[in-house]
Amino acid sequence: MTGTEILYFPSADACYLRELDASIIESGNDHIILDKTLFYAEAGGQPTDTGLLRWDGGEARVWKVTKEKGVIKHYVDKLPPSGQVHGVIDWDRRYAHMRMHTSQHVISGLVFKVYGARTVGNQIHSDHSRVDFQPATFTPEDLKRIEDECNKVFTAAKPVTIFEEDRVAVENRVDDRALMDLIPKSIRRLRIVKIQDVDYCPCGGTHLRNTSEVGRMHITESRSKGKETDRIVYELLQ
Repeated sequence: MTGTEILYFPSADACYLRELDASIIESGNDHIILDKTLFYAEAGGQPTDTGLLRWDGGEARVWKVTKEKGVIKHYVDKLPPSGQVHGVIDWDRRYAHMRMHTSQHVISGLVFKVYGARTVGNQIHSDHSRVDFQPATFTPEDLKRIEDECNKVFTAAKPVTIFEEDRVAVENRVDDRALMDLIPKSIRRLRIVKIQDVDYCPCGGTHLRNTSEVGRMHITESRSKGKETDRIVYELLQ
């Protein structure tokens, strides 16, 4: 069985694709594997895409997408017949995650530069997200500064670019923010998300073309998670 081509992978522009035609290459009891996909498989703190698969005479709901040992599985409420399907992602959900994921890179990049705190965990949702930083003990003044600095980046309309680079070149460029030790050594080409002078980090998620699409960030909560770890919870405003 050949692998699934990930159509949103090559560039920020590709993350805006909403529909595709694909062939079924394998079916399970509750899932199918396609030769290509636009559906994001849950990973790295970003939730799965959902949507529809249509074919002559029917359609199925894609309610979860996973990547297991390199295999992307589309879980459906009805198995399509073998052959071709037309996929449509839930765009509002995808776009919300793109805004959140890009904003997470901005806050992670800025907090590392200003406070030297690494991102040690994050979880994106459609309506809010959280990022865990270490070592960090943020004061109310720190939180105000973080919020203000992030919003300046969003207002400044910084371009977001996505490209691949050789792992050696990336290792020679990145700092501790990138958590390179978590990426298997077998991966020699890395997908990079760069936000102009704000952040440069390996990432497999979906992102915006420009930070102006984020809107504004509002930090709703900050609390200690122990061991010099602080969690920031935020929402995005239009």
